[in-house]
Amino acid sequence: MIQTSLVSDLVSRLISVKNQAYMVSLLRKEERPLATKALSADVKAHVSVLAKHLAENRPREAIATAMAMIFLEPDHAISCMRRNGVLRASRYEYRGFLIGRIAKAVLGVRDVFAMSPDRIAYLESVKALSCVAGNARTLKTEIEVTVRVHRSMVLKTVFVLVNSLFYREWINDHEASSIDSRRYSSEEYAEAASFILHIYASMFPVDSMSFAHVDTDATGKNALLYERLLVAAIRLAKFREAEQLIDGLPYRADREGGEVTISSMDPDVERAVRLGFIQQRTQALIRQFHLQEADQPISIRTLIDTGFDRGSFDNLLEIRDHPVRRLVLLMPAVPVVFNALFATDELFRDEIQLLMELDVDHFGTFDDLVFPITDRISSLDVLKAQRYFNFISCAYQRRLADIQDPVEREELTLASTLLAISHDAMVEQMQLILGNEEKAREVIKLLKMVPGDGHLDLQYRPFVDVGGYYMVAPHVVAASNLVRNTIVANRLRSAAIGRTDLMVHSVTEALRSAGFEVESDLKVKIAGQKLELDIVARRDDMLILLECKNAYHPVSVHETRNSWDHIRSAGKQLDKRQDIFADPANQLQLFKRLGWKVSSKSAIHTGIVIANRVFHGASLNGHPIRQAHELINVLKSGRIAARNGPKEESLSFWLGTDFQTADFTAYLGPQSIASDQLAALDAQSWRYSIGSRELVFSSYVLDMVKFDKDMRERYKLG
Repeated sequence: MIQTSLVSDLVSRLISVKNQAYMVSLLRKEERPLATKALSADVKAHVSVLAKHLAENRPREAIATAMAMIFLEPDHAISCMRRNGVLRASRYEYRGFLIGRIAKAVLGVRDVFAMSPDRIAYLESVKALSCVAGNARTLKTEIEVTVRVHRSMVLKTVFVLVNSLFYREWINDHEASSIDSRRYSSEEYAEAASFILHIYASMFPVDSMSFAHVDTDATGKNALLYERLLVAAIRLAKFREAEQLIDGLPYRADREGGEVTISSMDPDVERAVRLGFIQQRTQALIRQFHLQEADQPISIRTLIDTGFDRGSFDNLLEIRDHPVRRLVLLMPAVPVVFNALFATDELFRDEIQLLMELDVDHFGTFDDLVFPITDRISSLDVLKAQRYFNFISCAYQRRLADIQDPVEREELTLASTLLAISHDAMVEQMQLILGNEEKAREVIKLLKMVPGDGHLDLQYRPFVDVGGYYMVAPHVVAASNLVRNTIVANRLRSAAIGRTDLMVHSVTEALRSAGFEVESDLKVKIAGQKLELDIVARRDDMLILLECKNAYHPVSVHETRNSWDHIRSAGKQLDKRQDIFADPANQLQLFKRLGWKVSSKSAIHTGIVIANRVFHGASLNGHPIRQAHELINVLKSGRIAARNGPKEESLSFWLGTDFQTADFTAYLGPQSIASDQLAALDAQSWRYSIGSRELVFSSYVLDMVKFDKDMRERYKLG
């Protein structure tokens, strides 16, 4: 029996009427059916239908389809649209007018659709952001014109320029104008280069000829042309970030005149995001400081400089004049050379620094940072491949630095520093480093970018496949957190965590050491429901339920959305468990199952524990979000560092000299050290010119002097 589509039937009837006013009149008379699984599936299936109408610019069909979906299941329909990004103008060549019309049409008669407030806020945001879409489209057209005019040389030139930024360890100026090239980081430039490649691939085939030529005037008379191209790509990326924020996170867009402002619906969410990035960077700097104090191995750059100074690398590179004047690497592909430099398990300083970046989100020993990524490949294998390109890049750059004539140096930089490596040669080189062909091919597969597969960042997949050859910006490879990025890009986080989640183990042991009864990874059936509890703990008649989510620190809006999705999932789980264990009988059943002494009803406290620091301090549905290292610190020491002039002081935020259960429950409450940290942030807006309009991101910054002063006034010396 063929199931009738209620959505299709309603769409047909809406399209058949005279105009939009008649559509509304029809819906006012329509009886809304009961929600069923079949109806939900029907609504979800029409997301792709709506996307097709938008792509083909069919206003009547698009408006009717959106109205029918939202009328039949308002919240579910809009949730599906958000999940699939169907109302993003960037999906339709930045044509935002029709998307704006849909939002306006639904909002204009919102009483018909019975939407919840957050869905209304989303449509208002779509409407506001659609006003910038036309300007974004003009920006994209400018990029396309530049790419078309400079087709034969634009890709190689852009990749070389970005590669040089990474080698020079570019420091950007956050306070510069949004149209000033000094404003942006090397990571933003890498994303811009990837986007330019994506645009090129949408216009022309990407093959070895796409990277055959370079603009020798790129650092001279044409320097401004490439600066504008890259900055335009970055500004366009900011528009896409705004779309992702309102689609996948609790953010909204508001229009006032020629400005559209993006802000979090709960200010604590954006505060927590900013504080998370600040804390992440602080922890990384602390580790780098300790590395500088330690007896450290040599870095690749120092190795290269020493080799050139001693004359050991005099024959490593030579200048050739045909087919173009360039530097050519002459390193022999023989096992003895590769074994000495690249195949060894001994780490260079560069790799220890990269592992320390991973250590910020890590919960084991430093040795645990060498771990399997797949059945064949380990984090050390990725570091060895990275080491190879670091060596090549530093060798080229040092040889170039020794050239006295600045014009010749710039020309050779443009012609030489982007590598073109045949597939067979790449397999051979990786095999010499990793020891066997299977590992070599798998590493290449993990790091390969196929331009037609969509927009991917060079820092995630740095081997650009151009058909039989790979184009590689070697210092982008060298400077990237490639182990982390490879895991994220290939969705290997579960494999990297392994069978035992060290974060869960570390939190469990910290609770136990603080006097809690505690159990982790518990599977139990209570009140007729099968429950999986990450951590359950009890002390002084306080029952603690914790859900743990172990994701890397996000470095993009897309990754931040994934972290938020994990947090939302944890929040839903805790909602159910909180309801179940509010019943003393269910608590009794749990305690018996765990072998704990039966007591009177315990007060329930919940928490979402995360591995990274983004969202630390915020809450979801009353469930506090806390970072695992910070939570462990509350249990073990209760101290925070603050500066008093040149002196660093240790402050205690425990209620007494020893840990009390109240210290932990207070930490999970609204008046905690975490909320104090959020309160210390000051409002700050970041503005981006998108043609005649401005996109404004409402955010926060931390005044460290003010923060330290506030902490010293609030907490006692430890």
